[in-house]
Amino acid sequence: MGGLTTGCRPGGFADCPRAYTRTVPVVERLPLSRERIADTALRFIDDHGLDALSMRKLGAQLGVEAMSLYNHVANKDDLLDAVSNALYTQVLDTYGDPSGDWRAKARRMAASYVEVASAHPQALSLLLSPSPQSPARLQFLDRVVTIFDDVTDDLRVAALAFAVVANWVVGTLVQQFDATAGDGVESSVAGFERVVAFRKALLVDIGGKEHFAEGLEVVLDGIALRYFADR
Repeated sequence: MGGLTTGCRPGGFADCPRAYTRTVPVVERLPLSRERIADTALRFIDDHGLDALSMRKLGAQLGVEAMSLYNHVANKDDLLDAVSNALYTQVLDTYGDPSGDWRAKARRMAASYVEVASAHPQALSLLLSPSPQSPARLQFLDRVVTIFDDVTDDLRVAALAFAVVANWVVGTLVQQFDATAGDGVESSVAGFERVVAFRKALLVDIGGKEHFAEGLEVVLDGIALRYFADR
């Protein structure tokens, strides 16, 4: 080979000068877990929509083969349950441990739910239809029950009060996410000028936050009057 030398002594590779050694960096891959898979799936849904999610695409996002995911989620339905659980974990984290009376806590819980829903509109259906056995969903309901601890021992009353708030919050979310502000507001319709002005106020002039806050206070007023007037 024409006199090519390495400069190593006869003792072998260990005796080579430092200049001839090379360190190969070791790249550590984060281990898979159900929580990491769910968080990555939620980010994918945020970026591409729920319908675009597949086990193959999710595996690519995580740098693994799709089959590796099945060590942590049974199937796609189980994956969606895990994502739903991640959403309710965010709701609980956002809610925290607020102080105040039942109204303050109910107001905070509703706002936490809306905040998470607004941050992940593409995953709204997973927030609205969680698995009944979702651990975070069960923790969420447990926190809801404690909201009414100081005003009633009747769980039926607590359930009715929660249902009223929940139905209003969910209905408002669906309405706001489905509608585009200003769509269908006519400039003028002969004989229906008040209707046009009303629709403009409803769809344009009243902001989402004002709509939510005002409606929630009306709902809480009604609950207080109907169930807790003597408290």
